[in-house]
Amino acid sequence: MKPDTDFNRETSSPSVSTTLADIFAFLALLMRYPEKSFFDDEFLDTLENLLDKLDLEPLRQKISVWRSSVDDQLLDAQVEYTRLFINAAPHLIAPPYGSVYLESERSLQGKSTETTRDFYRRYGFDVVNKAEPADHITLELEFLSCLYRQEEITAAETFVRTLFLPWFEQFYQQLMPELRHPLYEVSIQLISYFVQEDQ
Repeated sequence: MKPDTDFNRETSSPSVSTTLADIFAFLALLMRYPEKSFFDDEFLDTLENLLDKLDLEPLRQKISVWRSSVDDQLLDAQVEYTRLFINAAPHLIAPPYGSVYLESERSLQGKSTETTRDFYRRYGFDVVNKAEPADHITLELEFLSCLYRQEEITAAETFVRTLFLPWFEQFYQQLMPELRHPLYEVSIQLISYFVQEDQ
């Protein structure tokens, strides 16, 4: 399965080193609002296969049980994604934007968002969909995928250390007590696993 991306490359891309690029592209899809265009049995099979290869059997089992107990996985995932990341009462549980955790006002589109966008541009990338702030978790994971695909390993490590982890760790702590859905519990743990392994 070839994931969609919200980035374009200003110059032609060389042929790639594969595994980390593919994994981060998949992680980005896990944190995108679930849509029919990618969220299907093949996608969920890929998730189970990844967990199996990583020897994370308890997490794979959670996904398997969820899949067998829910008739409409897409709708179920959409409802939970909305609750966690878009609209929950009385307040949004875990906004998936770096600036919310890095700015003193906890606001969108702060200085840290511009710093993130500048990092993208430094390596020849820019965000295609300008409606979404550059520091949305999906975009940052896609960017890491792009860097690994271009074999920019040092840049990827620098990005994780200086721009991703400082806010992701706060996001993770805020989100964990609210995680009741196996898909997002597994997704967040996978992201944490790979960014910590990267370090």
